[in-house]
Amino acid sequence: MSISKLYGYFFYILYKMWLKIDKSFGATGPFPTKMKALICMFAIEVWLVFAIALYCGYFLNIHPHIAFFSFVGLAPFIVLLVMKWFIFEKDDRWKNYVKEFDNWPPKRNLAGTWIVIMMILFVIFNFIYSLYLNPPSGGLKWLQTRTTKSGYAPGFVL
Repeated sequence: MSISKLYGYFFYILYKMWLKIDKSFGATGPFPTKMKALICMFAIEVWLVFAIALYCGYFLNIHPHIAFFSFVGLAPFIVLLVMKWFIFEKDDRWKNYVKEFDNWPPKRNLAGTWIVIMMILFVIFNFIYSLYLNPPSGGLKWLQTRTTKSGYAPGFVL
């Protein structure tokens, strides 16, 4: 299976998940189901990009200060968005992926679903672990607590 087919299957699983959620709650909102699936894909890919950047910083000991709203900071996100538009939005190509993968046998679809779920969990856990290894330079403010007069820090102890 080619990379574009795998990417399309990733979209298909998220699309079917959102379709079931929308049907079960009777949701009709401003975002169609395909948009929700694409937003989820983008979020997972952003976590992957951040995890890779944090791992590079930790293992290669490179800590460049890149402003988020600079070209270098936004380039990966622009590439991801253009890639999504070209693969899914242009000429409504996403419909072809849904039709193709709907015709798969249920057993094959179930196996593919579990693979996609494992990939998503892998990315999420890698992102969390990369934050643990190499926290942002300002620290994780929500984990910081004030020290009391006795010298002990109430709250989280890591």
